[in-house]
Amino acid sequence: MGKISPPTRRSKGVMDLAVTREQFAAVRGARHLPDVLQRVLDGGARSGDGYVLHLTYEEATALNELCAWNVHSDASGAVTPESRVFDDLVRAILTHPDY
Repeated sequence: MGKISPPTRRSKGVMDLAVTREQFAAVRGARHLPDVLQRVLDGGARSGDGYVLHLTYEEATALNELCAWNVHSDASGAVTPESRVFDDLVRAILTHPDY
């Protein structure tokens, strides 16, 4: 219990995730950024107006968890404007075909 599952047959085990500058900056500025994600950000390749992050399954899961911790909702249950950038990243990771 508590272990991360190995990639499934549907998962390729690695993924390239395109992120905007705003998303990149939000993750870099997140509290409690683990070293493993700091290395991913340091290795991010500029692409157009953003970056492409090359992530293993474990790194993508860590990024997803970090972003999920930073999603907050208001009294009505709607995602707050300040945390929308993190919510968008959670959705992008979970729906990525290589995740």
